[in-house]
Amino acid sequence: MNPRRTRARWAFPLLCAALGTAACDNVESEPPPPAPPPPELRVSVNTEGPAFCREGLWTLAVSVEGGTPERLELFTNGEAPTRLAAPYQHVVDCATHAEGSFAFRARAVAGGQNFDAADVSVTVDRTPPTIVSVRPDHSHPSVSSPMGFVFSEPLLPSSLQSAPAELVGPGGLPVAHQAVLSEDGTVLELVPTSLPQPPVTMGAMLLQKDMTDRAGNPLDPVLPDFAVLHHATYWPFGRVMAFPGSWPTSLALESGDAGTVPVVGFIHDAQGAGEPTVARWNGDEWQHLPPLRAANARSASASGLQVVQKDGALVAAWCEGDAANGGPRLHVASYTGTAWQPLGAPYDIQSESTQVKLALGKQGRPVIALERNVSDSDTEVRVIHWTGTEWRALGGLLDEHPVPNTPARRVAIATDDTRVLVSWVEAAADIGPPHNYIHVRAFENGNWVPVGVSIPVAGLTVMENIVLAIQPDSRAVIAWTEREFSVSDGTLRFSSAALDSSQPTWASPEYVDIRPGSGWYASLQLVVGHDNEPWLAWTEYRRYSPEPYSYYRRRRATGWEPKQLIAGARLWEFLLDEDGHPWALSGDTVVRPQ
Repeated sequence: MNPRRTRARWAFPLLCAALGTAACDNVESEPPPPAPPPPELRVSVNTEGPAFCREGLWTLAVSVEGGTPERLELFTNGEAPTRLAAPYQHVVDCATHAEGSFAFRARAVAGGQNFDAADVSVTVDRTPPTIVSVRPDHSHPSVSSPMGFVFSEPLLPSSLQSAPAELVGPGGLPVAHQAVLSEDGTVLELVPTSLPQPPVTMGAMLLQKDMTDRAGNPLDPVLPDFAVLHHATYWPFGRVMAFPGSWPTSLALESGDAGTVPVVGFIHDAQGAGEPTVARWNGDEWQHLPPLRAANARSASASGLQVVQKDGALVAAWCEGDAANGGPRLHVASYTGTAWQPLGAPYDIQSESTQVKLALGKQGRPVIALERNVSDSDTEVRVIHWTGTEWRALGGLLDEHPVPNTPARRVAIATDDTRVLVSWVEAAADIGPPHNYIHVRAFENGNWVPVGVSIPVAGLTVMENIVLAIQPDSRAVIAWTEREFSVSDGTLRFSSAALDSSQPTWASPEYVDIRPGSGWYASLQLVVGHDNEPWLAWTEYRRYSPEPYSYYRRRRATGWEPKQLIAGARLWEFLLDEDGHPWALSGDTVVRPQ
């Protein structure tokens, strides 16, 4: 036995007893030393090779400082990780690796903690770029929309020559421009030094064929025909908003806090049935208004949708077959701001061949002129109006000569807060010239009364269009087009009469436009501004030319202003906003002067 070790065991307690227990408390309660802190790892990634590659190797190398990880993981595009062993490298063979973009994140795990490096990425691309479309890719382009080529993927800017494409104007003459890559390198725009002056047709031709994408793939040598040379025509009226998705045939203008708000109507082909649809421009896109028809009433196809606005009232009218007997019915609805409210039951128009002309009278109540076939050789004209609770006939049948073979055609209607005017053309009862007359009637005291003497139409002519309007100063204005049978001469005429006169007299017809032997008119439009000045707009079809052209003229107090081109497309609607600025529905889009 070791006497020193035995003495050590009892010496410490005797010492504590002699000095007191307080002296030994601190010695007995000393805590154990703390555990060492977990490692603070620093993970970094270095790469070698281009970020866009088509061949060669791309290498990712991971470095860890501050300790040794329990394991090191590599995540690819956020998918399940794979483990990397020292020396922590990952190699991509760009010649054989799957194509696409790949994002990598390295993670070191130690002491139950994760330590991530910043993400790195590589794009493997062995597919040559090509041209997928051109700009502008729509009709009626704005002069601020340059011509250009759209590529399937971004181009490498340094691969472009100083003049990769050519911009030409009338006669094939070069137009000064700058070639600019935009939209992340996918669009090559040819920005002219000065804006085009409509009407003008310009062409863009791609000259360089060896530009590459970011991975170095050269342009596909087999390009579509439109990619080599394409043309665009800039018209005096340009597109101001996107295509609504279906071909619109009706336009109305509302007033909003931000100015004029266009509203369009179109027939949307939904599941085989033509669905009447109304959309309003919200400043960024077309917003469809609630459906015009209930979900259980959409089996029949709709046709002839019209949308009209007046004094805050928005009204739509269209035709469709009756579900019970298949007969044609006229549907009219008013927009409440949240939904469409049907105005009465569908109206039986009794004939598939019925022309419907919609106008709004006082308080935005619809007034409708109907021209319908009653036999193979005869038609009739009548007017109905919405009383607020039901549809009622406005006066009797409109027929100057109620005898066979004198059809009433080309009905037009105009309204203001106190009047309803209707016009139509009808064959004369006798066989001598003139063979046709234009009749205008005003509804007064429950009856239709003539507005002046009927206007004779001389010669053997076809009356193609009649339009009617009321000026704020209580004058009726009317315009019509004629076409001679024998020589195909087209003529556009205009006249007016004072409505507040006891005996209104139509002024001698004015020649607004004439096309001797070279074409005909369509889609005639007549609007009157707050300044009493009438505007006429129309479409011309020229002989031997399939392209229509639309024009307008404005009548000042001193006479007609020169004829102005709108665009090379059919005109569907021509309107003036609250400030007297023109808007048009031309072709498939809403346009304004530019």
